[in-house]
Amino acid sequence: MSEPTINQRLKFLIEHLSTSVRAFSESIGDSYSNTQNYIGSRQLAPKHEYIAKVLKHFSNVNARWLLTGEGEPFTGEAPAAPANSNTRKNKGPVPQTTDSRAADHAQLANCQRDLEATKKEAAGYQREIALLESQLKDKEEIITLLRAGSHRSN
Repeated sequence: MSEPTINQRLKFLIEHLSTSVRAFSESIGDSYSNTQNYIGSRQLAPKHEYIAKVLKHFSNVNARWLLTGEGEPFTGEAPAAPANSNTRKNKGPVPQTTDSRAADHAQLANCQRDLEATKKEAAGYQREIALLESQLKDKEEIITLLRAGSHRSN
């Protein structure tokens, strides 16, 4: 089997942190589409700015591992590797740790990131709904004016 690519290591990192691609992207300050493109491609390597954002936000990620695949994925107080294959819907493996407080804290942080991402997404949908409602109102007004104009005698 071939050596994992940096793209596969990014995907592993997201899954191991039990976060969504969207929450991961927002936490590092990059776009969802960039992250999605990087983890979904073997040829499109992440730009160095992107990698710097990942390493800056996740200080416990081993830069050497992320860049080359050498060494362990995490340094210092790393999240524990999943001990079994339990999964949450679209969120990757459920972390199994011996320190339940650390696991609870990590899970809470992930939930908070997901909540913030969802709130931003909901706000975007609300703006889009308001715009569509405004357009619908304008169209109804135009229809009313056209109907009124068609009943006039020339």
